[in-house]
Amino acid sequence: MISTRLVASCLLCLCAGFATSLAISAEYYVAPNGDDGNSGTSASSAWRTIGKANATLKPGDVVYLRGGKYVNDPIRPSRSGAAGSEIRYVAYPGEQPVLTSKSSSGLTVAIDLTDRSYIVVDGIDVDGVKPGPDAYVDHFVNLYNASYNTISNGTFRYANGWHGIRITYEAHHNKLLDNVIDHVGVWDDGTGHDYGDAIQILRGSHHNLLRGNVLKRGAHNLLQVDAPNNIIVENVFENDWSETEGTGKGGRNLTLMGKRNLFERNVVKNALASADEPANAGMKTEGQWNIVRRNFIFRNINEGITTETHSDSKASQNNRIYHNTIYGNGGPAWGLVFYTGDGITGNVFKNNIVYRNRTRSDLGAADFFFRLASNPMGIVGQSLVEGNLISADAKVDIRDGGGVMTLEKAMQQYPDTFRNNILATPTFVRPDPQEPEDFALAPGSRGIDEALPLTRTTGAGSGTVVAVADASYFSDGFGLIEGDRIQIGGGKPLKVTKVDYAANTLTLSESTEWSKDAPVTLEYAGNGPDIGAYEAVHGPQARKPMPPNSLTGRPL
Repeated sequence: MISTRLVASCLLCLCAGFATSLAISAEYYVAPNGDDGNSGTSASSAWRTIGKANATLKPGDVVYLRGGKYVNDPIRPSRSGAAGSEIRYVAYPGEQPVLTSKSSSGLTVAIDLTDRSYIVVDGIDVDGVKPGPDAYVDHFVNLYNASYNTISNGTFRYANGWHGIRITYEAHHNKLLDNVIDHVGVWDDGTGHDYGDAIQILRGSHHNLLRGNVLKRGAHNLLQVDAPNNIIVENVFENDWSETEGTGKGGRNLTLMGKRNLFERNVVKNALASADEPANAGMKTEGQWNIVRRNFIFRNINEGITTETHSDSKASQNNRIYHNTIYGNGGPAWGLVFYTGDGITGNVFKNNIVYRNRTRSDLGAADFFFRLASNPMGIVGQSLVEGNLISADAKVDIRDGGGVMTLEKAMQQYPDTFRNNILATPTFVRPDPQEPEDFALAPGSRGIDEALPLTRTTGAGSGTVVAVADASYFSDGFGLIEGDRIQIGGGKPLKVTKVDYAANTLTLSESTEWSKDAPVTLEYAGNGPDIGAYEAVHGPQARKPMPPNSLTGRPL
C-alpha cells in the first residue's frame, strides 16, 4: 500500500518541477533608447541591443522589440529553443522594429539562424535603405542547417547579395509566413547580367513551408527551389522592375527543381525582360515528381511554364502540372526544351485552362512547343497533354516532328501525347481578368464539371488504404499542411493522410468503399471537377492576393 508520505513527496516534486519550468520562461524588452545595464524585464527597463537578447534568451523566452531602428544589431540567438518552448523575437504591439545599417559595409545578415532550431521571428522588418549594389544589407535571413524556425509578418527590402533569404544545408521544417520580400540583387551589374534571388531553398533542404508571402523584384529569380519535399502555397510572385528600371523591365519569377515539391494556389504574373534575357517564363517546372496545381499564371512576357534540362538539372521527369489557369502570356502556355542531362519524360499537363497566350508574335506561334532533339525519351518526351480547355486555334510546335501544327492535327499524329482536349473558349466572370477571382468560370462556360479524373482505382475494395494507378497527383501535406481532399467515384470528400508513392496507395482519414476503375479526383462542387484553377461555386480556391500592406498591416 502506498503511504501518504510518499504521495505527498511525489506531489511536492511535481510542483517543484512545474515551478522550475515556469521560472526559465521569461519576457524581455529591447528598445533603441534602452540600456543593456537594465534588467530588460519591462518596457520601462528595456535593454538597448538585440545582441544582449541574443546572449540571454533561453528556451521558452520571448523578447519584445520596441519600434525604431536597430543598426548593425542582427538577430543571432546564442542557442536554440525547443519544441513547445521556442525562443521568440516579437514586435512590440503597435510598434515597428527595423533591422538596418548605416553603410554598405554594415549588416551582412540581418536574421541569422544558422544551426539554430525552434526560433520564432514575428513582425520584424529589415531595411537595406538603398537598392543594390548600394544596399546596406547583404542578406535578410540565413537558415543554414536550421530547423523548426518561423519567420512571419516581416517586410524585407533591399539586399545586395545573391540571396535575400536562403534555406540550405539540409534545413528542414522552417516556415516563411505572410512576409513581403522586395528588391534583391542588381538588375544589371554593368555587364548586361543580373544577380539576386529573393528566396532560395537548396542542398537537400526539405519539409519547409512558404505560405502567404509576396515576392517582388528579385533580379535573377524570385524563388529557386532545388531540394525535395517543400510546400509553396498561396504566395504572390511578381517580378516587375518597371518602376525602377523602365517599362517592360523585370526578371524571372521562379524555378522549381528538386523532387516532390508541392506548388499550389499561387499567383505567378508579370515576369518581364531581365538584363540578360529579353523574354522570361512565368515559372520553370523541372526536377522530378513535382506537383504544380491550382495556380494562376498570367501576363508573363514569355511562356507560362517551361520544363527544361541542363547539366545542373539533369532530368525533368514525371512532373504533374494540372488544374492551373494559364492566361495572357507572351509566349506558349508550356514549353519543353532539352539541352543536356538525363532527359525529359513522363511529364503531364492536364485539366488546365490555356487561353489568350502567345500574345507576342516574335515569341512563337504555338501554345505548346517541344524542342527535344537528342532527348533520350524522344521528340515528345512520352509527355501527356490531356483534358485541357484550349481555344480552337491552339497550335503545337514539335521542332523535330513536323513543326507547327494545329492541336487537332497533333492529337491525330501523336495520340499518346495529345488527347481528350476541349477546343473551346472559356467564359470568365470578368472578360479581362486581373485577379484570381476574375478567372472563375461564368455559368454556362465550357470547362465546368468537365475535368478528367486524375487517376483511377486499380481494383475494388473497402477500408482506408486505396490502391490507384498513379498516386503522384496527390499530397498528404508532408506534415506541414492538411492532406488533399479527394473524391472516389463521385462519393463524399475524404482526406488523404498518407501517400505511398512507391506502392501507389492513398491512406484516408476514414473508411470507404470503391469499385474497380473508379475515378479519383480532387474535391469538387457540382457534377464533376472544373477545368482550371478555380472550382465553381465552392471548393479549393486560390486565396485572393492582397496588397503587400494588407498582408503586414504596414506599407512597403
